[in-house]
Parts: sequence; structure tokens; C-alpha cells
Amino acid sequence: MNTKHLFVGKKHVTAVFVFLFTVFGIQSSHAGYYTTGIQQNVSEQTLRDNGWTLFLEQTYGTAIGSSGSQLIPSGPYVILTGKAVGSSTLPVLAAAPTSQVFTATVLNTPQLLNGTYWYYTENNSIGFSPTNIITQVPADITDTSSPLRLSWHLLPFDGGWRLGATTWLNDSTDYLQQVWTWNGPTASSPAPAPVYVRQTSNLTFAQSLYASDTLSDPDGELRKTVDQIMAKYGSLIK
Repeated sequence: MNTKHLFVGKKHVTAVFVFLFTVFGIQSSHAGYYTTGIQQNVSEQTLRDNGWTLFLEQTYGTAIGSSGSQLIPSGPYVILTGKAVGSSTLPVLAAAPTSQVFTATVLNTPQLLNGTYWYYTENNSIGFSPTNIITQVPADITDTSSPLRLSWHLLPFDGGWRLGATTWLNDSTDYLQQVWTWNGPTASSPAPAPVYVRQTSNLTFAQSLYASDTLSDPDGELRKTVDQIMAKYGSLIK
């Protein structure tokens, strides 16, 4: 056997797999920092260094109002998050297109945007969840131990409700609500492309290879390509 050709072939196949798994979502960063799905414990500096600007910051005890119109930035992408006063770490955040985040949703019926379930119900609440199960009464009280939920009241007399598993923040001056906006592409931060990417931070290599996900592969073409490569070159990937 020509070991030189085998070595070159293996390098080429490995390169193809790196590309495919990048598309499948193992690596997902757009606009400098535009990750898919809910993120935890992110430094504020990470946002500043990657094209984001703090649009609004106020205490959780500050009433937002029934429409939440003051939360809406002009930039095309938005992050909702929060933090403890004096901290520079954001315990939970999510990003999505601004216009879609602030599209009205029916009570207890969030919409899936960029790997996260978002809701915006006037005279009720705004926030996000890792699943489509929420309970708006008026803020989302589902699974109060979850670190992956954020919910703020949209009421003229009440502030925010939760930041991850920290709840009952309606009158708090110890926690801050934050709205960040992305102000456009730069040379180092290209505009995000409309691609399908799934949240895979906790998946193993094998799970990423063999899992089926209509978000990352809506037409099944990537799955088909991987299967064809495995059938022909699988023995080279050791």
C-alpha cells in the first residue's frame, strides 16, 4: 500500500470532517460574538471587544412599562442579560435579531430564534427560555432552579422577576437588567449569515456525528454527505 497517498487521503478526509462539524454547530460564532443558544457566565468585556454596545442598564426593581418600548435598540441584533451590581460577569444571556425578539407572542407561546425560545407579550413579560415550556403569570415562573431562563415584567408597576435561578427580583436594587445592541459589521466582525446552527456545547463528538437535528440540517443534505464520507473513508478516520 502507498502509505504516502494514505496519509494525504486521511488529511483530506479529516479536513472535510472539521468543515462539516463546524457547519453542524460545534463552532458557532458570528458578528464577533453572536452565539447560538443561551450562554452562561460571559464577561462584559467579551461583548465590548466583539462589536456590542450597552444600550440600556437599569435595576431589576425599575418598572419597564406595559410595552417595553424603551428596551428596543436600533441595532439589528440584541442581547438580553443581567448581572449583580458590582460584577462584570453576565450569568445568562441570549442573542437574536432585534425585530424578531420584539415581535409580539401569544401568552405561553415562545418563538424559536437562534437556538433560544423567546417571548414578548405586552402587558405581561419578556424573556427567553431553553425550551418552549413557559408559564407567564405574568413573568415566567417555570423551573425556578434553572440557570438558563430570564424573565422581566412588562407592567407599569413592577420590575424584573428572574435572572437564571435568581428570582423574586421585582424590587431589587442589587441586580441590573441589561440590553446590548450590535452596531454593524467591522473588518474583524463580519455580518452574521443566515445559517442553521444548533446549540451543541454539551454534545460529545459521537453525539454530534450521529445526532439528527432539523435546526442545523433542515433538508438532510449534511447528514447525507456525512454518511457518504463515512461509508467511503470511515476506515481512514482512526
